[in-house]
Amino acid sequence: MTNAKNKNGDRISGNRQEVQLSDLLETIISSWQLIIGVMVASLLFGILYVAVVSPVYQVDVLMQVEQQAKGVGALAELSQIMQEESPVSAEFEIIRSRMVLGNVVDNLKLDITSRPVHFPLIGSVIARGKSAAGEVSEPWLGLAMYAWGGEKLHVDRFSVPEFYQGEVFSLVAGENNLYKLFDPEGAFLAEGTVGELLKIPLKGAKSISLFVSGLKSNQGTRFELINNSRLTSIERLNRSLKIVELGKQSGILRLNLSGTHSGKIKTILNEIANIYLRQSVERKSVEAENTLKFLDKQLPILKEKLESAEAALNNYRLKKGSVDLPIETKGTLDKAVSVDALLTELKSQREDLTRRFTPEHPRVAAIDAQIEQLNLELAKVDRKVKGLPGTQQEILRLTRNAQVNAELYTSLLNSSQELKVVKAGAVGNVRIVDYAVRPTEPIKPKKGLVIALSIVLGFLVGGGITFVRKSLSGAVQDPDIIERKLDVPILATVPFSKKQNELDRSSPPAKNKTTLLAIFDTDDLAIESIRSLRTSLYFAQLNSKSNILSVTSPGPGAGKSFISLNLAAVLACAGKQVLIIDADLRKGRVQEVFGIDNDLGLSDVIAGEVELNKVIRNTEIDNLDVITSGSIPNNPSEMLLHNNFSISLKIASEKYDQIIIDSPPVLAVTDATIIGQIADSTLLVVKDGQSPLREIEQSIKRLKQAGVNFRGVVYNGIKTVSSRYGYGKYYGYGYSYKKKKSEKMS
Repeated sequence: MTNAKNKNGDRISGNRQEVQLSDLLETIISSWQLIIGVMVASLLFGILYVAVVSPVYQVDVLMQVEQQAKGVGALAELSQIMQEESPVSAEFEIIRSRMVLGNVVDNLKLDITSRPVHFPLIGSVIARGKSAAGEVSEPWLGLAMYAWGGEKLHVDRFSVPEFYQGEVFSLVAGENNLYKLFDPEGAFLAEGTVGELLKIPLKGAKSISLFVSGLKSNQGTRFELINNSRLTSIERLNRSLKIVELGKQSGILRLNLSGTHSGKIKTILNEIANIYLRQSVERKSVEAENTLKFLDKQLPILKEKLESAEAALNNYRLKKGSVDLPIETKGTLDKAVSVDALLTELKSQREDLTRRFTPEHPRVAAIDAQIEQLNLELAKVDRKVKGLPGTQQEILRLTRNAQVNAELYTSLLNSSQELKVVKAGAVGNVRIVDYAVRPTEPIKPKKGLVIALSIVLGFLVGGGITFVRKSLSGAVQDPDIIERKLDVPILATVPFSKKQNELDRSSPPAKNKTTLLAIFDTDDLAIESIRSLRTSLYFAQLNSKSNILSVTSPGPGAGKSFISLNLAAVLACAGKQVLIIDADLRKGRVQEVFGIDNDLGLSDVIAGEVELNKVIRNTEIDNLDVITSGSIPNNPSEMLLHNNFSISLKIASEKYDQIIIDSPPVLAVTDATIIGQIADSTLLVVKDGQSPLREIEQSIKRLKQAGVNFRGVVYNGIKTVSSRYGYGKYYGYGYSYKKKKSEKMS
């Protein structure tokens, strides 16, 4: 892929996505220690969370709700009359109603909360581990006020005034089944005995009642007691109850309940199912009973009407004699009797329905429509009857009344007998398929998932901190930026050396033995870059008046000592007579690299305590000598201004082909500018991803203002991952470069 250039002439990679991904990878690798540390901390937090948080269990009940109650044989029609079809969604609300959940709260005393007080954070974990044994655990460190496992408190009754509802009372176990009760403010209320009702009178004819049926704990163990209002307890139970229908319009419901006590939630959910089932059965029984009451009132009335109608018919026949009705008149009579009987039955059903529904209810409206239609039919029959002779009309009327009352009485009498059977064996439209069983495994926390998420979260947080720190630091990560914005030359880009990193981690060198990379691995990429620096300096110093080179950096840790020492070694291996001087009179470390002592050095020469040739030390590298920093003076900057320093450098320059001075950081102290004024050339070592552009600019500005002959920048510590800028010019950067022993000399 070809590379384009922007308007400033800077080369831009054609594959921008690849550059961004590599930058991301290198940034992560450069801060791997921070990311691993955050991941470990997050993992420990996840493990602590899993250990401390109370496990949550879930139980379920499976039930079937039949949309239409089923009858058997002759009872089917009656059951359909009594049963109203109820959608499953309506059953959801019935289960959640106060009619059901309120009875559960009352039966199981769910408005009373009693729990032992555990030691903060770890107490509940220890108690969970020992509760299975059944015995009360001995208190840790004598802290008997806390529960450590196996404690039990059974409270059958705990009633408080309304203003105390929801408040936390304290109960402290005593000797011989005694206990003490304290109010929410911690004030002592009374002492009670297990198995006896404790009643505490309060102001305003109010009182607190407490009945403890069982107490098992160490003496002094504290429990918390809370009496919530009935409505609050119902709402809390409602929130934890989940109801779903398995399949569309299947009528199969699954009830789920979650909680930290597996046995308790099993009992609660089974109680909900039983109460719901019971109310369904009771509802059918009540409906049958109400209908029976209605029929019991109507039967004597209908019997009396039947007897009166039959007596009237018999009296008329005796008075008028036997009267035969034509066949056509008998057909009219049969039709009139049928319509009258059906109309009377519909009116009876309507009266029964109006006790449960409003007149606008669809079932009531349907019966009204049938009644209206039957009234029209009856009106036609009446018009036809009016055309008959008077004697036939009267016989027809009396016979009709007798037959209608007889059929209606017989029908209601049969219904009454059937309803008695229905009431005796009432079955609701709910069937419990599966009751709740005690779970063995919690549903949360899911330990594996929590651990995995904590690791991922740690990685994301660590990466986020890395990128935020990187964006806030403003450190330069591209040598082209220095050249473009500061208009200074980059003399060399030195990649990070893994071999040097291994040398720095190894044991201190033996006496008179060096740990220079230029000696241990002459083919290392970092040494190759330093050779290119040697070539650049050769041409830069062709017209120089002296052979003194100063190497400094904006701050510590940039690797100026690494560059100075290895540059000196490369020059020496090329046949030059080289002297390396450690001019960091505060924190000189060059002697550690060569395995020599620092009893006498540069500070001693400047102070006039020893001659120059006495402090020049030979190394195991041919043509390379070294002067250490010497004893630490009280005034390093003033000592470097002494004439003895410049005179000593002048004497040494006549003996050596090249003198390299390892100077202190330029922004930390003024020593580097003092040394730079004496030296012919000065190099500024900048580490990749460490120094902000502003610091580099200030360092160069300070050197130039002091009259220092600034030659350029050595860009150190580039990671050798990829050649991102073409032709292998730069080697990728963003790695983690530790403060090595050689670099700590800076």
